[in-house]
Amino acid sequence: MDFLLAAAILIMFMAATVQGVSGFGRALIAAPLTALIYPADETVVIMIIIGFVGGLAMVAQTFRYAHVKKVIPMILFGIPGVIAGIQVLSVLPVMELKITMGIFVIISAAILATGVRVKIKNGMLAYSMAGFIGGFTNGALSFGGPPTVLFLQNQNEEKNAFRANLSIFFVIIGLVGMISLFTKGMVGNDLLFKSSVLALPCILGTIFGNFLSHKLDEDVFRKIVLAILFVSGAMAVVLSLA
Repeated sequence: MDFLLAAAILIMFMAATVQGVSGFGRALIAAPLTALIYPADETVVIMIIIGFVGGLAMVAQTFRYAHVKKVIPMILFGIPGVIAGIQVLSVLPVMELKITMGIFVIISAAILATGVRVKIKNGMLAYSMAGFIGGFTNGALSFGGPPTVLFLQNQNEEKNAFRANLSIFFVIIGLVGMISLFTKGMVGNDLLFKSSVLALPCILGTIFGNFLSHKLDEDVFRKIVLAILFVSGAMAVVLSLA
């Protein structure tokens, strides 16, 4: 095993562990680091395929905690959100959009850290908004996790339900993205091999992170989620300016 492959495996394991703990964050961590090893266009394809595989592993461990009735509007609005995001991507510059979204995430996470919440009494409306915005930012910027997480954190979801609902949403959105890749002929044998190699550390990291999550109380869990949101927002800004 060469050094670069070993590094990619370690990166994927660590990023998947974060996902297992918090319910999101794998691509936010793995994508920029993996792009130092593989070309950027290959990294995007790998992240989409691994996202679906890791999502399945996460759903398998958390599904019993899911509120399916809440997830359905997320999915129903998330799919058209992805389509709308892709359309916007074709007419607006990505860098400015990503910087704006990164700043929005940082400010929103700071507000949530103070304990302030925007009361949305209609739960279906909140989850529909979370799904559409998450799908939209995923389609336009490959940055769907943080906006969705912000909405769910605002609703003060219990830890396990939060992770389960996110996992189901991400695995469906990931499936849509993966089908799109295959139908467009963007997944060759080389990329399929690289994704297959990274699938195992992704699954193992997800399982390990899920184990760690059960050791955390609600307060510590929310602090970890907010910390990841701050980092993701900052990375979106910094990497866009680099």
